[in-house]
Amino acid sequence: MATAIALLVLCLPIVTVGYIGFCLASPWGTCLRCRPGGRNRTCRACNGTGMRPRLGWQLYVYARRLHRDGSR
Repeated sequence: MATAIALLVLCLPIVTVGYIGFCLASPWGTCLRCRPGGRNRTCRACNGTGMRPRLGWQLYVYARRLHRDGSR
């Protein structure tokens, strides 16, 4: 049990930093609601572009706006 907790403590920060780096390098991903490999002009999730911001990027933008609005 102790080894599982130690492994989790070591791996979780590595995975988190990796995902943050991935979101900073490539903030846009393909839309999963549109048909695979194409664009659907009637898709409300991506407005027909076929690309949606990743969850990590959305959280980053939210935190940035929250900080900016709170420090005015």
